[in-house]
Amino acid sequence: MLTFSTQQPALDQVLELLIQSFEEAFPDRIRSYYVEGSLANRSTVSTSDIDLLLIFKGRFVDEAESQRVEALAERLAQTSPIELDLDWKDELRLQEGVWPALKFGSELVYGEEIRDQLPLISLEQWTRDRMHSSFWRTGHLFHRTLPLDYPLQYPQPDEEFYGYDQRTVQLKDGREVKSTRDLIRLVGWSATALIAYQAGQYVARKSDCHQMYRKYVADDQLADLLQEIYELCRGRWNYLLPEDPAERRKLRSICEQTLRFENHFLLLYKEYLLQELAQQNVSAQQQALFFLRMTPYRDQTIDATLNALTYSPHEEIALTAKEILRPL
Repeated sequence: MLTFSTQQPALDQVLELLIQSFEEAFPDRIRSYYVEGSLANRSTVSTSDIDLLLIFKGRFVDEAESQRVEALAERLAQTSPIELDLDWKDELRLQEGVWPALKFGSELVYGEEIRDQLPLISLEQWTRDRMHSSFWRTGHLFHRTLPLDYPLQYPQPDEEFYGYDQRTVQLKDGREVKSTRDLIRLVGWSATALIAYQAGQYVARKSDCHQMYRKYVADDQLADLLQEIYELCRGRWNYLLPEDPAERRKLRSICEQTLRFENHFLLLYKEYLLQELAQQNVSAQQQALFFLRMTPYRDQTIDATLNALTYSPHEEIALTAKEILRPL
């Protein structure tokens, strides 16, 4: 049934059940199913999830169809023995541009091969998405108090791993345990953003991130940190917290360095944010303000820029800037 095998029978079986469920619920509506991430390059670890993208033909019939997809995805996630990361898009939306993970880092598991027909997202929009979404993750993944201030502090300074282990994963026996999944996610996304912003390069696979950062951005201690997080947190420890005392000390050291990386990113994000807010591109301004409204960033220069935008001739820009400034 599958056109691509993960070479792990248990994973293939779950994929087949997922596809069967969606095909029965949405007959002749789904064009293609693609796996991304570690399944696509067969580098899964024991706690890897299933990244599966469903591409619907044409456009969604209506909002109700999309809601039905979401409801089914939630039901399947509740009963799946493996954590699921399901996403769904329609072809019309993807004609605006697809992420490099789909274009270059995925594998078709069922349906029609259409990647050649889908344009790659522009580097400008890719950078915009990565920078803003990484900023959002900085503020929200570890439940920091908002607004953000530079320099950031540890999420939980009194904890062994400073609060970077709040995300849980489910083991095969059903137990929920703390993990470094969100630590890896935060650092990986932020590094991908900086590779786009500083070097004008796309990243299609997590496994490429630390290598591309070292090659295109800087061969420095932060590049060493990215490599350690990928090779140790993901590779050796499988996102889990190690039990060996020496390895726990190593993980604690990695978490200490992570705060430095976060602050490095936050400084560069401020630079990028001010550039976006100063643009004459209203869409770019709106997107920047959207993320700043969700994740306020307390800074005199940003506040001054927002204050200037309250006089924008574009009413929505002016009102949003006022709304962001009001709570501060």
